[in-house]
Amino acid sequence: HRMFGFRRKTAPVSFSGPTRNERIARLGKETFDLLIIGGGITGAAIARDAALRGLSVALIEKEDFASGTSSRSSKLVHGGLRYLKGRHVRLVRESLRERGVLLKIAPHLVEPAPFYLPVYAGGHDGRLKLRLGLTAYDLLAGFGGDIGRHTVLSREQMLEAEPLLHPEGLQGGFRYFDCVANDARLTLMTVRSAIEDGAVAVNYVEAMGLRRDGERVSGVAFRDTLGGKTGAVGARVVVNATGPWADRLREMVGVSRMLCPTKGVHLVLSRARLGLSSIVVIPRGGRMLFAVPCGDSAYVGTTDTYYDDDPGAVAIDAADASYVLDAVNALFPSARATAADVVAGWAGVRPLVASEGQPLPSDVSRDFEIDANPDGFYSIAGGKLTTCRAMAEALLNRVIAQEGPRFGWQTKPCRTAETPICGGNIEGFDRYALSAANTLAGGWGVPVEAAQRLVKTYGTEHVRLLGCARSDATLFRPLAEGCPVLRVEAVYAAEQEMALTLQDFMERRTELMLFDPQHGFDGADEAANLMGGVLGWDRRERQRQVSLYREAVARMTAFVKESVAAPAEEG
Repeated sequence: HRMFGFRRKTAPVSFSGPTRNERIARLGKETFDLLIIGGGITGAAIARDAALRGLSVALIEKEDFASGTSSRSSKLVHGGLRYLKGRHVRLVRESLRERGVLLKIAPHLVEPAPFYLPVYAGGHDGRLKLRLGLTAYDLLAGFGGDIGRHTVLSREQMLEAEPLLHPEGLQGGFRYFDCVANDARLTLMTVRSAIEDGAVAVNYVEAMGLRRDGERVSGVAFRDTLGGKTGAVGARVVVNATGPWADRLREMVGVSRMLCPTKGVHLVLSRARLGLSSIVVIPRGGRMLFAVPCGDSAYVGTTDTYYDDDPGAVAIDAADASYVLDAVNALFPSARATAADVVAGWAGVRPLVASEGQPLPSDVSRDFEIDANPDGFYSIAGGKLTTCRAMAEALLNRVIAQEGPRFGWQTKPCRTAETPICGGNIEGFDRYALSAANTLAGGWGVPVEAAQRLVKTYGTEHVRLLGCARSDATLFRPLAEGCPVLRVEAVYAAEQEMALTLQDFMERRTELMLFDPQHGFDGADEAANLMGGVLGWDRRERQRQVSLYREAVARMTAFVKESVAAPAEEG
């Protein structure tokens, strides 16, 4: 038994060259053209764009990459069908264009999928109104990657597609197309791409204060939250891409708030409980929730409520769970889902931009805003996962126009719409994935399900995992019996994907924490053992990592006990 005894036969290899300590040291030695605070999808996209344009770039993130809003989305890349109702045509057109771009540059992480939208008698929107909206949606999609036109479905066709839909009052429905995405890995691979183009990016490094040169912001004081070391990094321009934390950073320089944050919650249930075959739209009070299959699980969301507390403390409460479960049971009455049936869930805070008046949370614009105040300090907020690349391009265009002449920058044009991100340089991804998975299963003895998942998760980067396992074939065994995640993935995450805690691996490098019914507990010790062999964890640290992970899962599911206990307390 090799538990807590794993040792690498070869020295760890880092894709980025320098070690983490060397990258942190570099922060204190150089003055960068651009320093980005925030390692979510927006900060990652800005770093990638800036590096491709030839600027010197540093990015710091106080926790793990994508650990905030960027791993807590609905995991959809879409145009926003419901935004047409508010006549946000420009936003929908841009979102659909960017959907097409992401399909091209990240085909391993963004996948087209059919969405089923049922229509019931007395519903908020009639069939004619929805058909007109979907027709407009299809036409707008023609500007940026048409992946399929909508079709009208009869009542019988809807029930054939999703037999457990509530039949009473069902008039029929529609099938249309959008995309699903692995949001955390999309963020990570965007960071990786920035690094490969010359950026310095470090997670678990927190901005503690902003430095000034007169009235101009000129850098950041930082702290390594794992090692405790402090330092300062100089920059010609500092970008605040901290999402729901943006106003806290703006307070440091004495400028006004710009956010109107809202909270979104998703719950994970057994897929069999809903009998779910495809993604189903759940109309609810003028809003749209989505039920999305993911392996043997399905997740449902999202809520949309104002939130003005600490973004780091956001959590699912009993009211959130009740709202989502009521929507599920209304559309799938045979599910009879209660809080006790919830396997997992996540809560995130949308960094939406404040607007005049007090509209409903779901009416707050999903557009983005850039603010340049004070000198040398740019804040970007709003937007959504789908438009991350366009947001980055807009910000860099403005920064270069305003700051380029001052510093004599000679930059290249934006190339992010044509340049694939790590793992995505693939023509005809479906054919590639099938061929590569068959090779892994036949030539390397990888279980078929694991081989398919490996290629879809890592794209062309899956060959790097073969290199990691070259000296130890046992690394191609599953983390635990029946687990689709392989042992080599834990090694690779620590060696080449900057995973520094067990939770980084279980939640964001893989999704075992969210979509495995047992949260990957049966493989947690082995994952800690494998990561520890790379990161130098002793036995006590490996045990501590497993304990911290179990505590994180308990916090994630605390609302279940709260919800189950509520009826008894009321009685």
